[in-house]
Amino acid sequence: MRFHPLALICLSFMLGLLGAGLDVDWFNLQKGAALAVLWFLATAIAVMFMPLVWRRGPTRWQWLLAGMIALLASYYALWRTPQPGVNDISRLLDPPAKSFQTITAIGTLTAGGRENAQGQQQFWLQIEQWQRPPEQEFRPRSGTVYLTLPMAEKPWQQCQQIRVTGLLYRPSAPQNPGAFNFAQYLARQGIFAGLRGETATLVGEKFCGLNPLRQRIVNAQTAWLQAQGQGKWPGLLISSIVLGAKAVNLPTELRNLFQAVGLSHFLAASGYQVSLLVGTVLLLGRKAGVSSKLAIAVGLIILVFYLGLTGLEPSVIRASLLWVGVMAALVSGQKLNTVGALLLIATGMLLVNPIWSQALGFQLSFLATLGIVVMVPALQQRLDFLPGKIAAVIAVPLAASIWTTPILLQQFGYFIPAALPLNILITPLLALLSLGGMISALFALIFPPLGSASAWLLAFPARWLMAIAAQFQQLPTVAVGEVGLGQVVIIYAAFGLIWAFPWWRRRWGWVTVFLLAIIILPLIFALQTRVELTIFASKKFPVIVAQAPGTVTTITQAEDQSAARLLAPFLAQKGISQVDCQLTITPAMVGQPLPPSCPHLSWVEINPAILQLEFGQQRWWIFLQVPPTDQTPLQLPLDQRPQTIIWVGQFFPYSWLDSLRPPTAIAIAPYVSKDLRQTVAKYRGQLWVTGPGAIQWNPRQGFNSALDL
Repeated sequence: MRFHPLALICLSFMLGLLGAGLDVDWFNLQKGAALAVLWFLATAIAVMFMPLVWRRGPTRWQWLLAGMIALLASYYALWRTPQPGVNDISRLLDPPAKSFQTITAIGTLTAGGRENAQGQQQFWLQIEQWQRPPEQEFRPRSGTVYLTLPMAEKPWQQCQQIRVTGLLYRPSAPQNPGAFNFAQYLARQGIFAGLRGETATLVGEKFCGLNPLRQRIVNAQTAWLQAQGQGKWPGLLISSIVLGAKAVNLPTELRNLFQAVGLSHFLAASGYQVSLLVGTVLLLGRKAGVSSKLAIAVGLIILVFYLGLTGLEPSVIRASLLWVGVMAALVSGQKLNTVGALLLIATGMLLVNPIWSQALGFQLSFLATLGIVVMVPALQQRLDFLPGKIAAVIAVPLAASIWTTPILLQQFGYFIPAALPLNILITPLLALLSLGGMISALFALIFPPLGSASAWLLAFPARWLMAIAAQFQQLPTVAVGEVGLGQVVIIYAAFGLIWAFPWWRRRWGWVTVFLLAIIILPLIFALQTRVELTIFASKKFPVIVAQAPGTVTTITQAEDQSAARLLAPFLAQKGISQVDCQLTITPAMVGQPLPPSCPHLSWVEINPAILQLEFGQQRWWIFLQVPPTDQTPLQLPLDQRPQTIIWVGQFFPYSWLDSLRPPTAIAIAPYVSKDLRQTVAKYRGQLWVTGPGAIQWNPRQGFNSALDL
């Protein structure tokens, strides 16, 4: 296969942008210098060896040019990476100022409105003025903050100008392994501070583009459904499928349900909706006998309007530009090179906003479309024993899943076996809800009661969709552990070889076995060799995971709702699909026999409750309650004392430390006092605090920060 030089330029540019997001901390070099070393080595290897391996591919000079473009793209991405301006509101938190302080700010709600897990509304607030109470005078400031507000009787809306008083803080990095780095996500949006709003008042409203029309559609599609609870979910689901999740305040439970079964892309307006909309317009124009140019002109107008309604989402922009290319090809009577057009569109979008290259949504949208373009024809040929429409229904989600799975494994560490059959099963429902939702939205804009009536009818298939998703949620997921960048690069390189070269295409089965092996074999090795104990940075109760070959133990509290959010991403990251000893402690369990699956756990004491864990040839005491200062400590011989004690809180009785003298003491707390540190140091013990992050232990390295491993 010959490779077009323009395709090489586009791919080099995109790889360069992705390279800027890598954590390249080599030999204490600055990131720019490390990237220069990376691309110099990659270019040298390509120049020397690629022409020998790929004789009909790019020349050495073209590989050299590609390396230079990749390096320049990395520097371009670093240059365009958002940084706080001199007058940014986050500068109020710069040292030596406090890392949090109470302020009153006036600004405009520019995006958001979604309800978070704590029942608060989330917004981007563009700051205009601020004051620090009890000051009276407001001073100008710029920048944007991540704002959370208590749910009001009438929810706040985008484009409202408000005056809000609350706690300004700097978003913190994740404290536990596997946790989402929300501070990094905000920084990519140019947001470097958060504001925990306590009170807010409306000051005014500003022009907000098509947001009033968007809100008119959502209000109409939910008006004839129950105002509260799950009865309103079908209307919100329909609005989300049509307009995108960012335009709709979807309940957390509904978002979690669709994410758990691999249907998150259904909640976002994407290329599917764009294709359905434009394709329907062109088909109706052909049926009505309208000239193709007029139908295309109408399609373009509707496309621009729909793009504005969805809020310029990258996936919709990409699909819209691709359809513009398709319609231009129809007018000119030429055939569109879809892969080339997709590469050019992605490159153009990333030139405008290189930060999109680090966004998972953009990556998945691009890869899913590429997979559909390059794989669907071949898959349909292999499914030629089925009726054409059924083969297409299977081939499209299968191709998209194959091309997006590697990056999903890298990001989340688990695989949802039920996702593909579920996507195939509900394709007719998605088509019905997408097309019906668009018609309902049109009715809502013209005459809201008509939009409400049509949405009420669509609520039935929406409920069927939610019911099917709830049934599939019962099926297990498969954790695959940490899939590294190198594995992902190998997988996509293999995809490219199969697509581009007939020799590799004929051997796709062996390539598939090899790709599965590079994922499964490291996972099996890790599960059979890893001995590791993790103490999470929790708040009220110890959350602990102990992993050894053949035995995985988790310790949590029944009332702690946050424990599941801590454990799920961590277990997936470690490739743990099944927990052998899952101890969920309640007050009534203290002193009672423990489950037979947990023979390595036992009670040391009931008052205070002390749980003993035998792990890694060491004795760990987990204090579920901190002993009172006036309680007599346990007096034990040296061979019965614990090697490590763990408790929650900033204080532990000094008398107990003097009596037990544990070599290692671990406080699950933001910080501890200087006196406590000195007490442990007196008997030459080691004190660890989870304030900076979770702590891990293994026999080879001892104790370390879990975030540094």
